[in-house]
Amino acid sequence: MLTWLVSTSLKLRVVVVALCVVLMVYGVRATQTAPLDVFPEFAPPKVEIQTEAPGLSTEEVESLVSMPLENALNGTPGLKTLRSKSVLGLSSVVLLFEEGPDLNHVRQFVQVRVAAEADRLPTV
Repeated sequence: MLTWLVSTSLKLRVVVVALCVVLMVYGVRATQTAPLDVFPEFAPPKVEIQTEAPGLSTEEVESLVSMPLENALNGTPGLKTLRSKSVLGLSSVVLLFEEGPDLNHVRQFVQVRVAAEADRLPTV
């Protein structure tokens, strides 16, 4: 049975190649027309906190806003990476989490920590 399949495939190699090309074209078309929810989410769960601080320089934003928020959020359960970026008048703190924890629970935890730290942030 196997020798017959191999010998027939070798004799009809043009048909085999044509069939492979047709299947590849069909596969490419199927992935292009597939809805987005078919593909899995590859981005890790994240929470981003943006804080406006108009009138503050980059260094002031970092020392008065970004660093206190980083210190308050460090130790959040399931936290994988903590990144912050300070620019003129704006602080952005991004928390990347492991796949395990419930993102709604984590967001609530982060919201409590940020609310506790909000009194110490500069008001402008």
